[in-house]
Amino acid sequence: MALLNDILEWTQSRPSWERDACRRLLQKEDGLEAVDYSELYTLLKEGNGIEVDNAVAAVPLTREHLPAERAPGETVTLVALRDLNDVNQIPNDHELTFSEAGMTVIYGGNGAGKSGYARVMKRACRAREQSDPIHPNANNPAAATKEPTAKFDVRVSGALKEVEWSRDATPPDRLSTISVFDSKCARSYITAEKDVAYLPYGLDILENLANHVLPTLSEKLETEISGIDVNKFPFDHLLGGTEVGKVIEGLSAKSDVDAITSLGTLTEAGTRRITELETALKEINPLAKAEEFRLSSMRLKAYAEKLSRPLIWVSDQAVEKLQKLDEEKRTAEAVEKEAADALRAGEELLPGTGDQTWKFLFEAARRYFTEAAYPGEKFPASAEGKVCPLCQENLPKTANQRLNRFEEYIENDAAKAADAARKKVETAKRRIEEANLKIGADEALRDELKALDGSIAQAITELQDSIDSRRHSMLNCLRTSEWNDMPGLIESPRVRVRQLAAHQLKGYRRLVRAADEETRNKLDKELRELSARQSLAKSLKGVIALLERMKKKATLETCRPKLKTRPISDKSKELASAAVTEELRKALDEEFNALGIGHIKTKLKERSSRGKMLHQLLLDLPTTNKIYEILSEGEQRAVALGSFFAELSLADHSCGIVFDDPVSSLDHKRRGRVAKRMVKEASARQVIVFTHDVVFLEQLRTECKHASIDPEITSLERVGMSVGIVTPGLPWVHKSFGDRIDALEKAQKAFEKLPWPPEPSEELAGQITRQYSFLRATIERVVQDHFLNGTVQRFRDYIEVKRLAEVVGLQQTEVDELFRLNQRCHDVVEAHDPASAKDDPPPTPGELKQDIADLRALVNTVKTRRKAAKSAP
Repeated sequence: MALLNDILEWTQSRPSWERDACRRLLQKEDGLEAVDYSELYTLLKEGNGIEVDNAVAAVPLTREHLPAERAPGETVTLVALRDLNDVNQIPNDHELTFSEAGMTVIYGGNGAGKSGYARVMKRACRAREQSDPIHPNANNPAAATKEPTAKFDVRVSGALKEVEWSRDATPPDRLSTISVFDSKCARSYITAEKDVAYLPYGLDILENLANHVLPTLSEKLETEISGIDVNKFPFDHLLGGTEVGKVIEGLSAKSDVDAITSLGTLTEAGTRRITELETALKEINPLAKAEEFRLSSMRLKAYAEKLSRPLIWVSDQAVEKLQKLDEEKRTAEAVEKEAADALRAGEELLPGTGDQTWKFLFEAARRYFTEAAYPGEKFPASAEGKVCPLCQENLPKTANQRLNRFEEYIENDAAKAADAARKKVETAKRRIEEANLKIGADEALRDELKALDGSIAQAITELQDSIDSRRHSMLNCLRTSEWNDMPGLIESPRVRVRQLAAHQLKGYRRLVRAADEETRNKLDKELRELSARQSLAKSLKGVIALLERMKKKATLETCRPKLKTRPISDKSKELASAAVTEELRKALDEEFNALGIGHIKTKLKERSSRGKMLHQLLLDLPTTNKIYEILSEGEQRAVALGSFFAELSLADHSCGIVFDDPVSSLDHKRRGRVAKRMVKEASARQVIVFTHDVVFLEQLRTECKHASIDPEITSLERVGMSVGIVTPGLPWVHKSFGDRIDALEKAQKAFEKLPWPPEPSEELAGQITRQYSFLRATIERVVQDHFLNGTVQRFRDYIEVKRLAEVVGLQQTEVDELFRLNQRCHDVVEAHDPASAKDDPPPTPGELKQDIADLRALVNTVKTRRKAAKSAP
């Protein structure tokens, strides 16, 4: 397998997806499937840094996929395959043994389990064809997750070794030296020059890589690239002399996504700036409009001041100040009350003496006394003869003393302080009541505010309500002296009005600048840039999506160079030139002749490439476009077999070889040639053949007989739900008379050991009836092998006329006995429908024993007479 090793070495420098493709091409005999191409395409993109939806892990071709290197002179043969666990429905107590020299044939009909054993052999020996899965027993749910395993006994240069195999592990190196026939051991294909070229084992990996895998992936790539829309036409409206226009015009896979996103993101300030610029630039007389903006700014500024004035009266500071005055008044009045209480102490005075009402009365009396009754006189009167200003009676000494005490009380600081505090509160109250707290604007100003800020009018109304509520509460608190429930004052829109005033002032200045041509051009350019950015913002999502498609397409286009087939084709030609030799050509011709396809000739073709002389092995056939139009399926299988034997003949080892159904698609004549060639090979090495073809089995036996080789034959059967039941020897259809009689006698003895009931069950009746079926078939074999002496045999391609000489005439008694036994079987077996009224019981074990003995006696009689005839003169 030097060629496979050369291919492996070459793949080490190839990308991982290509190495994975080589591994798939090696393992899949019938070519890659759609899922393979899909996964390889994903690996190709992953290898070029392209994000994919469903990642795939590459499994490159490695040494473990190829046959291991043998030690010089080492010979490996198979001894046994045993301890199969969880391999289909094959029991683990069955063992396949192999003849270490010569030929081993394992025969099994459809469903007998042959494929299970063969698949294990292929996997373990690293055959190229491993597409068929090996599953656990599907009828056993407990085994569903188990891994199939097996053990091999192997002879390595005379030493017996045990080798363990499991499905999911790397196949053992020892077993990989066993060669397994693969129907694709060699490939034929049509070259560009319309020649039919021969590819040695393994070289088809590179040929298929170059001629199938890469073109298929290239087609997928081009389909995906062509399906990516990178048309910039939908964004032509963004083109122009702006920065945005230049970016869109130069949009490519190299464009900066972040820069474009930033360019297409406009703040609120930018949006307002667009409106301002549009307003400034569309004015015919900017200066006149500017004056309107200036006057508007002044009005708004004045109104902002109006909004601030009422707050002086109802602000938190004003409330605190008023509350403080009220508290000072109440404190002074408390002190005043204490003095009044002291005034009334010691004598009986009228209620209220010393209170505020009384004080008003006293002060009025004093003014009357000093201003009208006794001008210039001091009150109260110090001399006698003065009368009371109220009752106008002479004041006795005690009354005069009382008036003096009242005067001292009135002149006391507590009374003055209380009076002063009351005056302050009354003054503050009056001023608050009289204050103008209205903040409403006139109609024109309201319209102007609404045009500039649609929600500010509501804010003004709410502030007016808050101010009125605050004043009412302040006045109420002066009456109750309860200051805890003072309502809050909402925020004034004064700042907003001032901002509107500033905005109008900016408009004034902008319009003044717009009146200048140079400045106007700058503003126009700024507007165009901002407007372009605003347009880009509306299309930004689509532009970014287009840019992502451009980048994806550009990345995909980087895959194109990786799909060039020239380097792979050159390597394939180089390896083919080294592998194709005159010795190989001669070996092929010899094998083709042996297999009956000698009409397919081979020839070497030389050609020069880049200074190197390359060789190509061609099959001398007329060409069309497809191999199957030139070679039949049988011829292709024969070419594959011939190639296998030819390359095997040039190998330097004598390790065992395995064939699995090697003659499918071959007619009976070529089957005989194949059988003869395999038997020839069995004289030099171990040959193991799995087959379900009973004719081919007979052909192998015949050729082995001619070559004096005693083949080891094993039959596989299905018993109930189990398959792969190993039975040494030929299947029943090929057993000799002696083997059949022995089998019948063993079955009869097993029945004798049973307590046979008078009325056996259906199961027992069926079992003994089956033995009569075998007995009937044995009678037919007696006719073939003994009465006719094997002159004519089924499954054999010829009649041995010379054996006719030993055929002896039958006696009537012998014929009658044969007919009797045959009719006896006919009456018992279920192949015939007996009369419903008959309902005979099945034969007993004793009757079966007698019928077997009668048949054996009949055969012995014929043998004795034939022997006597041969010795007669």
